Amino acid sequence: RARYSGVTDELNRLTKAQEKLNRVEELRQKNASVRSTAGTVLGGTVATGVAMVVPVKLAIDFESSMADVEKVFSGTDSQFKAINTEILKMSTTLPMAAKDIANIVASGAQSGIAVGELTKFAETAVKMGVAFDIGAEESGQAMAEMRTAFKMSQDEVTSLADKINFLGNSTPAAAKGIMEIVQRIGPLGEVGGFASGSIAALGATIRGMGVAEEVAATGIKNMMLALVAGESATKNQKAAYNDLGLDSKKVAQDMQKDAEGTTLSVLKAISKMDKYKQAAMLKELFGSESLGSIAPLLTNMQALEENLGKVADKSKYAGSMEKEYAARAATTANNIQLAKNAMAALGITIGNVL
Repeated sequence: RARYSGVTDELNRLTKAQEKLNRVEELRQKNASVRSTAGTVLGGTVATGVAMVVPVKLAIDFESSMADVEKVFSGTDSQFKAINTEILKMSTTLPMAAKDIANIVASGAQSGIAVGELTKFAETAVKMGVAFDIGAEESGQAMAEMRTAFKMSQDEVTSLADKINFLGNSTPAAAKGIMEIVQRIGPLGEVGGFASGSIAALGATIRGMGVAEEVAATGIKNMMLALVAGESATKNQKAAYNDLGLDSKKVAQDMQKDAEGTTLSVLKAISKMDKYKQAAMLKELFGSESLGSIAPLLTNMQALEENLGKVADKSKYAGSMEKEYAARAATTANNIQLAKNAMAALGITIGNVL
């Protein structure tokens, strides 16, 4: 947009210069026919120059974005050309500029996503970006990281995005914030026995109580590590579990069978303690860094259980992101963006020739 604005400013400058020249020509009133011809030639030159500059600039920008894709692309030359064409096509049906879609494809290719899945990945990431109200690079990076961290297929990561979007629409937490928490925790969920959707539910509950994303993620990480510590738990942690009537080894084993249920049972056991003992117990088990994020859960267990139930019921979250995208894509702003994208795609095609 900034580059296009620069071209527009230059056009305005040239137009003003043309107007000034015309006024001078009118005042002098000498050799009217010759000067009229000269004005027409100059005007035509300016118009032709601008008409060439804009498409060439669009083509150069797109070429630069595709160069980033090519660096990490593992397919053949013909596959790369096909991806190039597909990105231009996608920009005419999705409200995101071609060069931004190319950046998403680059993120996917860099993460090792198969060539045959790249366009599907890019399309889903664009829709996630629109639904979550985040930029192209952020949505592409986030989706690639979640796929890698949780070892997901494209359908599975789409399902996770549906869960995040549904939680964002039905809790005080925004989808973007929930997504950031899930990203930060990443593969630790697998270590703790947590499904990605359960991490999203935990994140939505804590973020919904006003806890910052980074603090929430740190608290959840520390809690997970403490719950799966087992025999490697510290002396103080083992003593804390004993005070709750639990065994650290048994808790770690149960986490691999039912992480959500085990976590709830531990938190409920802590919530039944006298208020003045609860903070000390949380500190012993999960560390002082976790107090700000885990302590609020003790008084909001119902919300946590409800959010875990939301991501367990496919009929509630299925297609949530697609619906959100469709609603946002139907706005006037996105329709204008699509019109601009169609013009830009044509400009890129012309610019490539020029």
